[in-house]
Amino acid sequence: MKKSFVAVALVLALLFGFSACSGSKEVVKEYNSSADFAELQLFLEVPEGGESPKYAIVDAKSNGEELKIAQITYDYEGTSCILRTANVGSHNISGYDENKAQSEEQYDLNVEGYSSQIRIMLISGKYVALWTLGEHSYSLCADTSDPLVATSCAIDAANANVPMSVIAENTTVAQTEE
Repeated sequence: MKKSFVAVALVLALLFGFSACSGSKEVVKEYNSSADFAELQLFLEVPEGGESPKYAIVDAKSNGEELKIAQITYDYEGTSCILRTANVGSHNISGYDENKAQSEEQYDLNVEGYSSQIRIMLISGKYVALWTLGEHSYSLCADTSDPLVATSCAIDAANANVPMSVIAENTTVAQTEE
């Protein structure tokens, strides 16, 4: 009985760990690699320098819709990150309520034919970045207290996940004036 309780507790800890950046109830299923996201017609890669990736598909709700979200949890230059994408444009797929943001910065991302705005918000002690490329929404949760580290993590994740036809070296980023 005691061993069963420990096993159940470990499984629950893993599930909650994968959705640690999310403020909502989600079902997380582990996968072996980003190639497993093909069943959802999603592309998601860890940016260069990302270490110890863990892959998952998350069943969640966003804006009242049932979604399948590709997720990679990884370490990036000492910061724990959770990167997500889904086949829906302009949705907050992070699981955090952006109306509760304590601060927000916006940055323009321009890559050849793609242009997007990355919003980086401090919500519940975590930095949450949201952006859209084409018909895909992205989010990145960075477990850091440094907004510059969060911004770097988000921009590098965005650049690593542009459509395959776009060349990353043509990317420019500039802070938007408010």
